[in-house]
Amino acid sequence: MYKVLIADDEVLDLEGMRLFIPWAELGLEVVAAVNNGFDAYEVLKDGKIDILVTDVHMPSMSGLELARKAQETEACSDLRVIFVSGYQDFHYVKQALSLRAYSYVLKPMDDAELVEALVHVIKELNEASRRQEEERQWKEAARRAPHRHAPLPESASVEQGKHTKLIQEMIIYMKEHLHRSLTLKEVADRFAFSPNYLGLMFKEEMGVGFSEFVIAMRMEKAGELLKDPKVKIYEVADQVGYRYMPYFSRQFKETFGMTPNEFRRQR
Repeated sequence: MYKVLIADDEVLDLEGMRLFIPWAELGLEVVAAVNNGFDAYEVLKDGKIDILVTDVHMPSMSGLELARKAQETEACSDLRVIFVSGYQDFHYVKQALSLRAYSYVLKPMDDAELVEALVHVIKELNEASRRQEEERQWKEAARRAPHRHAPLPESASVEQGKHTKLIQEMIIYMKEHLHRSLTLKEVADRFAFSPNYLGLMFKEEMGVGFSEFVIAMRMEKAGELLKDPKVKIYEVADQVGYRYMPYFSRQFKETFGMTPNEFRRQR
């Protein structure tokens, strides 16, 4: 369940949100409900909160200040913020938008409006989790590459890179075209970059070169396909882009330490 923190200095509004929003049904858990920005910030610093629902106008530390401080805290880098306010002042809305607010709900609040905002944030979080899982799988594939290929470092993260969206789109494209010859020039043409520049960007983000990553992806998929005894080994090779069986077998053995036949017999 995603973790939620609620902050509102108006007790009735705070309790209303805590009690009348169907948090559990949404797959959410309210970790804390506090009535000031300072207490909220102390909770946020632990880095275990996914969604902050905060009133904009609170004494001492406003919701805007709270969100700004949270954004400057490394532990809160992935925090999603929903602002709630009775102040129908464009000045507040503008500041909220500048802080990358996911929604701005006005008081008196319609529960359905807050629920709609939460559903939107949950969808964003789910998509981010899915991308992280795909990245984890690609990293695992890269680590299984031959020793002569550089392993993907633990610290590498597509999510935090400068070219996040581009690299993710590249990996999706590569995954969809593993069944045929796949060159850096082709991918560079597809994304309108020069091969040299795109290759440098890819290695900077992923910690391994384009070719190493493609080989790791091919071998990972080959290993999965070989688990199905109905699929012939030559069909596996063809589906992961190898037309010459001896080369496929040699590459597979360098990766897994055994031939495709030996690999299949162990399953």
